[in-house]
Amino acid sequence: MVTDMRLDGKQFSQPTFYVDSEPDLLSAVDELRRSKRLGVDTESNSLFAFKEQVCTIQISSSRANYIFDTIRLNHLDPLSEIFSDSKIEKIFHGADYDVGLLKRDFGYDCRPLFDTMVAAQFLNCEKIGMADLVERYFTIRLEKKFTKSDWKQRPLSIEQIVYLCQDSQYLIDLRECLFAALEQRDLVEEAFIEFRHLEDRPPLEPAYENMTLWDIKGAKALDASELPVLFELFQWRQQRARKINLPPFKIMNNSTLIELAKLKPHNKQEIFTIKGITTNVWQRHGQHLLNAINRGERRPESKVPPPNKNHRHEGRKPVHWNDQELVDRLRKWRIATAEKRGIHHLAVIPGYALEEIARKRPASLEAIIDIAGVGKKRASLYGPEIIEIIRSIPSSR
Repeated sequence: MVTDMRLDGKQFSQPTFYVDSEPDLLSAVDELRRSKRLGVDTESNSLFAFKEQVCTIQISSSRANYIFDTIRLNHLDPLSEIFSDSKIEKIFHGADYDVGLLKRDFGYDCRPLFDTMVAAQFLNCEKIGMADLVERYFTIRLEKKFTKSDWKQRPLSIEQIVYLCQDSQYLIDLRECLFAALEQRDLVEEAFIEFRHLEDRPPLEPAYENMTLWDIKGAKALDASELPVLFELFQWRQQRARKINLPPFKIMNNSTLIELAKLKPHNKQEIFTIKGITTNVWQRHGQHLLNAINRGERRPESKVPPPNKNHRHEGRKPVHWNDQELVDRLRKWRIATAEKRGIHHLAVIPGYALEEIARKRPASLEAIIDIAGVGKKRASLYGPEIIEIIRSIPSSR
C-alpha cells in the first residue's frame, strides 16, 4: 500500500488516504477490491459552475477512507472495476443523484447498490437525511458547515477532508441497521427492487444546460405580453452563464427576471425600480437587459417554445390522458394501503410501476409480476385489489 497519501491526525476515526496520483489510484483500487461493502459519496460544484462536474469521490471500506481527487487525477478508469464488481455492494445515501453523476462524468456502472435514504424512506422514518440517521443510530452529530463549498478549489483543507469522509464512513454500519429494520418490517424484497431500479437510472442531465423558460417559477402565470419578454431575458441569462461558467442564478435570480418581464422597463431610471437591480448589476448587464426586453416586446407569444411535458423526466414516459383516472385511483389506493401498513407509499408500489400498470391494465397476477418495479411479493399482496380497481375503470381507448 502506498503510504505517502495517508493523512494523519486525530480528526480521522480510521485511516484516511488522499488519492491524487495514478500510483496511489492503482494502490487504492487494489485495497478496495478486497472489500464486500463500500460506502460511496461524491461532491460536485453545481453551486459554482454552469458546467458542473464531480470534484471528489469518497469511498470508505470497513478499514479505511479514500478521497479521490477527480480534478487532479488525469483519469479514473481503474475505479470502474470497483463500481461494476458484482461481489462488492456499493452503499449510497441518495443513490439517484450520485449514480447519475458517476454515469455521466465517468461512465461507471454502479451495481449492486444499497441506498440508505430509500431504506429509511420505505421504513417511514420521520427524518431521512444522512445527518439525521447518523444521529439517530449512532448518536453522532455530523458537521455540515462545508455543504456549500466550491469543491473544485484546491488545495482542500484538512477540515474539508474530514467533512468529505463523514458521509461515506458511516454508510456500512448504517446499512446494517437499516437492513435489519427492513427485515423486521418484511420490506427487504421491495427495497432491493428499488435498488435495482436505481442501478439502471440514466446518466444525470447537466444541471443547467437543458433548462428551459418553464423551469422558472411563475413563468406560467405571465400573460401574452410578458411571456415573450421573459423568454428573451432567460435566453440572455443562459448565454451569459454559459460564457463565464457560472450558475444562472448567480447572473440574476428568477424573481428579478419575472419582475423585469412584468414591468418591462425601457431606461436606467425605470430599471432601478426593480428589486435586485443594483448599480453593479446595471454596469454589468443594464444595456443587455434593456435589449432583451426590447426583443421580447417584438416577439409574438406564438414564437415562445411551449412547455415540454417530457422535459427532465429522464426516460420516464408521460401518462396518457386516457389513463389518468386510473392512475389517480391507484394513487389513492396506494396511500390508504401505506397508512394501514405504517410504511411509505413508495414501499407499496413505486410511481413508475403504478403508471405502467395503468398503461398495460394487467388482468392477471402473472401479468402484474411482469411489470417492472412490482415483483412476486407485491403481486401476491396487492394484485387482487389492483385488478379490481382496473376493472372498475373501463378503458376509453
